[in-house]
Amino acid sequence: MGTWTSRPTEWFRSLGAISRAAVVAGIVVAFGVGVIFASRTSLLDARRIVVSGADHLHRADLVATAGVSKDTNVLWFDEGAARRRLEAEPWIAKAEVSASFPLTIEIDVTERTPVAVTGGRAGSLIAGDGTALGGSTGGGKLPTIELGTVTTADGLPPSPVGAARALGAMRPMLRSRVTRVRVMLDGTLELRLRGGTTVRFGTPDDAARKVEAIRRVLAWAEEEGSAIRTLSVVAPSAPAATLVR
Repeated sequence: MGTWTSRPTEWFRSLGAISRAAVVAGIVVAFGVGVIFASRTSLLDARRIVVSGADHLHRADLVATAGVSKDTNVLWFDEGAARRRLEAEPWIAKAEVSASFPLTIEIDVTERTPVAVTGGRAGSLIAGDGTALGGSTGGGKLPTIELGTVTTADGLPPSPVGAARALGAMRPMLRSRVTRVRVMLDGTLELRLRGGTTVRFGTPDDAARKVEAIRRVLAWAEEEGSAIRTLSVVAPSAPAATLVR
């Protein structure tokens, strides 16, 4: 037995340096090809697909959008491509996709939240960052964004994005008091609150400070037992209100 096992070694030693290098390289290549072949087999297909963070979107739709199935090879899975496909979906603000062992693919999404519905027959839910989310079914309790019917000086119709961002800057409790946001032809905003208060918001710029000014004035009015007819936060550091007599 010892004589037999020494023959491959003697044969290898009898080769020249170049031949020995070629033999070693061939073994390495063969081993590598074997590993690659094994990694492509169904042995490494996903056994578990975990989805979290979805509320509006269905699990099956998220899995399909990510391009994942039980036949997805976990070792060769492209997490970046799956994430980009998911984030191209309007309802998804952020997606995290990871492949881990034992043979698991995890999908975690952060959905956008609708803050308003655009008016008109082709109304659409719209998120706080201005992203249109599609059909307005179920948006009956949300504020309505009304756009001017005349185009601006640049030849473009007024955009709902600024109004959506103003609403997105509000906490849900304050936003629930808004019934309508009218986008004027110059791009400024006018809000209508439950109870009849009209708020001149000005441009959507500095939305956070303007929203805070609205909150403070409304809180003051409630403490005083007063009703506000109009409120201007065009200059958020100096809001101006008129009271109902």
